[in-house]
Amino acid sequence: MKIADIFGGALGILIGLFAIWEGSKMPTDVVMKIGPSFFPNILGGLLIVFSATLIVSAVRGRSKGRVEPYRLADKGTQRGLITLAAGIVFCAVLDPLGFIPTSIIFLTFMMLVTGKRNPMLIAVTPALVTLAVWLVFEKVLSLSMPAGVLADFL
Repeated sequence: MKIADIFGGALGILIGLFAIWEGSKMPTDVVMKIGPSFFPNILGGLLIVFSATLIVSAVRGRSKGRVEPYRLADKGTQRGLITLAAGIVFCAVLDPLGFIPTSIIFLTFMMLVTGKRNPMLIAVTPALVTLAVWLVFEKVLSLSMPAGVLADFL
């Protein structure tokens, strides 16, 4: 487990550095002084901190568990691959469809993948979460979200 934790921590640090590097390319906001790079920089920084903690824990010999090989027959592996594919599709259709419909479809699908079967929960939660995120970013932070097919209505 020690090697896997060190490798995972190093990978996490690289992804966090990449997020901060890409975030630094975003324009700054002259009004709010935060700008669109604020959240990616915070998440990248936290990923670096937690990944470094994982590496330190592994080096100090506090790693637990065993590394099992991936088996496609394993339900967890299948859910992970489905989630990865769904995330890629989400990113691919975000601009043409827009944030609101894409997010509602994505969240509904992910609730089904994770085993949620309550029809009322599946019908209401994705729409409410998407609306809340859209309102915060679009109206409170004044950061535009891709409108897509709803451009004439928003």
